[in-house]
This record gives sequence, C-alpha cells and structure tokens, in this order.
Amino acid sequence: MAAMLGTDAEDGLTSAEARSRLARVGPNRVGQARETSLWRLAVSQFESLVVLLLLAAAGVAMGLGEVVEGLVILAALLLNAAIGFLTEWRARRSLARLRALVVLEARVRRDGQVTTVPAADLVPGDLVLLEAGAQVPADARLTRCTALRIDESALTGESLPVDKDADAPLATDTPLAEHATMVYLGTTVLAGTGAAIVMATGVGTQLGRLGQLVARVGDRATPLERQVEGLGRRLIVVALGACAIVTVVGILHGQPVGLMLETGITLAVSAIPEGLPAVVAVALAAGLWRLARAGALVRRLPAVETLGSTTVICADKTGTMTENRMTVVRIALDGRIITVDGSATSARGAFTENGRPLDPRDDPVLLQLLTVAALVNDAAVQADGSTLRLHGDPTETALLVAALKAGLDAGALAQKWSRRREVPFSAASRMMATFHERSDGARALLVKGAPGAVLERSTQRLSNDGRAALDDDTRRRLEDDNRALAAQGFRVLAVAWRPEGWPDADRVDGLTFLGFVGLVDPLRPGVRDAIARCREAGITTMMLTGDQRSTAEAVGGQLGLTPEAIRSRVTPEGKLELIATLQGRGEIVAMTGDGVNDAPALARADIGIAMGRHGTDVARAAADIVLVDDNFATIVGAVREGRVIYGNLRKVIDFLFSCNLSEILVVFAAIVAGSPSPLAPLQILWINLVTDILPAMALVREPAEPDVMQRPPRDPRLPLVTWSRGLWILIEGACLAAGVLSAYAWVVLQTGPGPRAHTVAFVALVLVHPLQALHCRSTSRHWWRLPPNHLVWGALAVLVAVQWCAVSWSPLTRLLGTVPLSAGDWLVVTAAVVWPVALLEAFKHRR
Repeated sequence: MAAMLGTDAEDGLTSAEARSRLARVGPNRVGQARETSLWRLAVSQFESLVVLLLLAAAGVAMGLGEVVEGLVILAALLLNAAIGFLTEWRARRSLARLRALVVLEARVRRDGQVTTVPAADLVPGDLVLLEAGAQVPADARLTRCTALRIDESALTGESLPVDKDADAPLATDTPLAEHATMVYLGTTVLAGTGAAIVMATGVGTQLGRLGQLVARVGDRATPLERQVEGLGRRLIVVALGACAIVTVVGILHGQPVGLMLETGITLAVSAIPEGLPAVVAVALAAGLWRLARAGALVRRLPAVETLGSTTVICADKTGTMTENRMTVVRIALDGRIITVDGSATSARGAFTENGRPLDPRDDPVLLQLLTVAALVNDAAVQADGSTLRLHGDPTETALLVAALKAGLDAGALAQKWSRRREVPFSAASRMMATFHERSDGARALLVKGAPGAVLERSTQRLSNDGRAALDDDTRRRLEDDNRALAAQGFRVLAVAWRPEGWPDADRVDGLTFLGFVGLVDPLRPGVRDAIARCREAGITTMMLTGDQRSTAEAVGGQLGLTPEAIRSRVTPEGKLELIATLQGRGEIVAMTGDGVNDAPALARADIGIAMGRHGTDVARAAADIVLVDDNFATIVGAVREGRVIYGNLRKVIDFLFSCNLSEILVVFAAIVAGSPSPLAPLQILWINLVTDILPAMALVREPAEPDVMQRPPRDPRLPLVTWSRGLWILIEGACLAAGVLSAYAWVVLQTGPGPRAHTVAFVALVLVHPLQALHCRSTSRHWWRLPPNHLVWGALAVLVAVQWCAVSWSPLTRLLGTVPLSAGDWLVVTAAVVWPVALLEAFKHRR
C-alpha cells in the first residue's frame, strides 16, 4: 500500500513531496456550495406562474387608471414573497454545512518527525496518527492500531462502534460498515491508537461523495408547488376566455366598446383569485408556527403542506426510531434472566426477575457481575442534575449506568480496586482484561468480551450457591442463553473474573464465569404508537438501517413492522434508489434521518425530516423540517397539521373560485339578456380585493375535521381542482349568481336598471361571500355540525359593516357609484344571499 502511494509506512512523506502533491490534488476540503445570493432568492419568490399572472393583473389595473387596485394586488404579492423569503433564505446551504465535520488539524509523520498540520493540507500518502477523542482527518488505510474503536454512526448509520484491525482480510464486496482496515473522514476515535496512510482527501472521501450526492439531488418542487403551477396554467385559459367572451357578447349587444373592453379585462382579473398567494402563504405560515410549538421547525414553507400528502415515511433506525444509546436491558445469570429498566442517561432504574422486583444488594452474583463490568471499563459518567453525561464507548457507558442503577459507585470501586495494567480489546482476542490490586494486597483479573471468547477461557461458574466447575452440560446451557439473547436483537457481552490473583505473562484463563449482559439501542418512547397511527392514516412506514438483517428485523418486530418494510445494510446510494423507486410509483416520500449518510436521501425526498438534538449539521441543512425533540411521534402530529392545512387550502380554493365564477356569471348573464352589466369595473375589483380576503382567511384557520387522520392520503397525482370538483364549483357559482340576479331582477322590475339595482347586486354579491364560506367548511357535513369557527361569523359582521359604509358614506358612494338602500332593499339582499347557500347545504347529504 505504501509503495503504491509512493510513501514510507514508518516516516511518511517528506515536506517537499507533501507540498507538491497538495498543489496537484488541491486542499482536503469537502465540496463547498455557494450560498444563493439574497437577490436571487428574492427574485425566485416571483417565479410562480400564478404570481406572474397577478403581476400582469396589477399592471392592467394601473393601466386603466385604477392605481389603488393595482397597489392592493402588489401588496398581497409582496406579503407572499416576504414570508417565503424569510423562511427559505438559509435553505440551500447543505454542502457548506459539510465543512462542519472536517477537523481543523491533524497529527502526521513527515520527514520522520511527528508534526501537526492543518487538515486541509493533508494529501494522499500522508501518514496520520490517531488517538482517542480525535476526529479522523481523511479516508485512510490503517498500517497499525491498538484497541482502535471508531464511531462511524453518522457515516454508516450503525449504532455500534467499529473495532479496527490493520491486518484483517477483506472481501471485495465487504460493506462500508465492515471495512476494519479503513478509517473515514468525519468519524471519531473512541478508544485506542493507530497510524494510517491517507488514501483520499476532499471530494474523493466517503464524506465528499455524500456531498456530491446531495448536490446532484438539487431542489425538488413540492406537490403543492407543482399543483399551484398547474392551476396557474388553467387560470390563464379561464381569464383569457372570460375576457374574450364577455367583451364580444357585450359589443354584439350594442354596449360601448370601451366599456366592454374595460369590463372584460376586469372580469379576467377577477377570474384570478388575487388573494390566493397571500392566503396560501398565511396558511402555511400559521401551520409553521403550530408545528414549531409542537417541536417541528420548518425550514421551507411549502414543506408544511407536503407532510399532509405523505404516503410513505422512510425512517432511519439509528437515532430516529432508536435513541442511539446502548442500554443494558437483560442480564443472564446461571439460567436466570433479570430485566433492567430505566433510561440510558439516568441512574434511576429497576431490576426484576420473572416480573418480581429484585434488589441487586440481595443478589451476590448480580452485584459481582455489575462490579466487574464497572471496573473493566474505560468510560466515565458524570452527574448533571438528574441526567448523566456519558463519556466514552457507548457499550462501556451502558455498563457503568447499569452499575449505578444497582447502587454501585464506580469511583469508589476504582479506588478500592486499583488498576495496575490491562490487556486492551483486540479483534483477535475479542475481549478486554484488566488487572486490579486491593489495598490489602488481594489481586483479581477482570474480563469482559465476546461470549464465545470468555466462555472458552472459563473453567468455573458462579451462582448464589457458590462456585462450581463449568462442565459440558452447563457450558451448552450457557451457549443457549447467549443465542436466545442474540435472537432477541441484543448485543451480548460475557463477564468473568479470576479472584485468585494474576496469571503469569498476562495470560487470560482459569476464569470464573459470571453471566451475560444483553444491551440494546432502545426504541424511542412513542415510536411504536406513532407507526400504528400512521398505518391507520394510510401511511406506510419503512425502516432503513445500516445494521445487519437480524438486528434490523428484531427492532422492526418491536415496532410492529413487517419484513417487507425493513431495509438492512442500506447505503446512501441505496436510500436514494429506494426513494426514487417509490416516487416513480407516484408516492409522496418523507425521509427521516440524523447522520451524514442520510443527507442525500433527505434532500431527494419530497419531505426531508432531520433530528435536531442529535442530528448532524449536514442532515439538518439538507432537510425541510427539523424535529427539535428528535421524537418520531412528532411526525404524526405534523402529518395531521399538514392534512388540515391542505384541506383548508382546498376549502379556500373552492370558496374563491365559486365566488369569482359567480361574478363572471352575473355580468355575463345580464349582458346576454341584453341588460347593462350589473357591476361596474371598480365594483368588481372591490369585491376581489376587499371582500374576498376576510372569509378566505377565516377558512384558513378552520379547525380539523374529526376524521382527518382516518382518511387515506390524497392522491398526489390529482390536481388541486379535479374535473368533478370543478363541476361542483361551477354549480355553486351558478347558484350564487342566480341569487344575486334574483335580487337584481326584483329591483329592475320595480324601478328599471340604474344605480339602485346596481347597488343591490353589488351588496348581494359581497354578502354572499361569507355565507358561501360557511358552506365551504366541509363538502359532506353541514357547517353547524362542525367545530365552531367564529372567524367566519366575524368576517360576515365586518363585511356587513363595510358594505353599509360603501352605500352610506359619501366618499365611498362616489368612488363605487352606489346609492343608499332602504330597509326593503336590505331584506331583498338578505333573501338573495340566503336561499342559494341554503339550497347548496341541502344537497350535501346527497353527494
């Protein structure tokens, strides 16, 4: 290896050669992405087709001299853009965040001397030196190591540390997680020492490769964004059609050409719901704040709604479904199984046997096992209030916490039994041994390690009846206990000691076997229930992990997942392929994760969800949503919120389209009948820009319908407005228009067309909006059977007051061309707005 890289396995490169290579290969930095400029991010808020259409509408309004109307449209657009800008301006920094995992300095041997150099100056061929607590500065091949253990969970997704062996044979198809002879950039040395020759730096490393995967994924439009774009294209056709038809029909009926052109253009503008972008932004922002209070921070506004349309959740096991902390949960002692309960970071816990409480102080064998486990240990635990701060190998910290739960003081034990020397863990011996001496001169050898290795060196066993020879039958029974624990998904360690003293030449034999310890990375509280609720909501949950199949299936079984929903030994590329396959089937995929290895999949998924507390910066930067509490169960609440938001947006769209359609039909029907338009152009703009927003905002805050989480996810391939829904909106618009025209016709029959008839039609069309909002609260339930929404009634009260001013306050009457109405006129208006909505409500149970 050294010869291939042109280096010396003992003295490393010369400084001159290192400088030459650095000039050729470049610095050891993971690819950096340029931050999106603020001006470009601002411009992107106006690239939606609907927004461009509304900008054109504002231009038309100003061109017709209606400056106020044009400014109102622009204000709505600016509100939408401001909200989107503030939530997205930091959303495209995934690659830059990769630098957070690159160490600043590295210890290397150059010119035969140990020196410290900036990690960015490392080159292939450098000989790096590793020690406990250091981060690995590049991908490197080990030349030698002693008891070297690496935490690679952020890179591979495996929860357990990896034992390294410079001489281990590797097959060509060995998974990344089992490369015992390699160390990788961004991982952490937990224990031991080593030396390694750098094989790859910068973008050539595994970490750099993940960065390139993130970059290739790029930004992906959410389902809502794609549907809004499709809706915008339809609106263009509707707007141009309304403009052309009304204008041509009016001219053919002898109306002034100029007036018909202005009316047609105004109706074209009215066909576009000017308030929709602002309403959508406010709806998503309101959901954003509700999710934030529930522990989910949204980094990209449309992602709020995307959660509600999710059909598949691909969840990373380690750190997402589990706590990523090893915990002692079982202890096997001479045929007895003892259960250990309690948190992985708390000294409080309970021991039970066959369901009955057990005091460890009354069980000499259990107490002896925990004492040995606490002493043959290099980890440290510090109390931080009621929580423990863990330092060192996760398995060893778990043993210390178990000892604390039994009332043992690791510090006092270490003072009583002083460690004199040790035989560190190695891949060859598969165990660790420490030699201790008591103040009275007594000596003992303590051992922990792989069950097979410890049993092989044991000649006796300890039970509550004392020590006894370890015969073949007992050995087979102990081996069965080991297999039973392993089959349940536990990582099993064996503990033994030799109380008679130290053997010669650090030999480890003649041991008295104490028992097995079963450790597990525990499930996060509430995850199983959350998966069950997802299943009830029609959402499939899949578990992805880098662990081996048996471990994955054991965890998946505890979560209630089927084997088909479990993927083991998954690589970052494998996650991308799975997500792409699911998306190709039309699924909306949410991906959860916390490690660097999850970042490409988080970026590729329709909705990326990262862990906030224990997740890496890279994962958080690639995600759309960050779970502050790292709780998978929070996702269920977020899905519910997303469904409510989408449902409310559908209600708003139904409301706006039916009301805007009613305006077009009122004008069109009157003109076709040979009558002047009941509405002046300025009145049409008043209705769209002033009276639409309040009821729409009320519908945005509509509470969840009772069965929102019992419905299947919506089909993401369906548009916001389907043909069937569009037909019903047409019927609604026609009913509303009929109500307004009935009032208009009543007055025309009495006094003929004129300001009074136009005012009645104008007021009726305004006041029918909040009543239509009541109807739009549900497509199947009557509004009075739903949870109350006082905002709709508030909107009705405000609009009545506004319209009273519009027909009574002289500045507005002059601007809008209205006249005061009599009590009889108000009764006519009331009847005209009530009967069509009552009719639509009556048809609900028939649909």
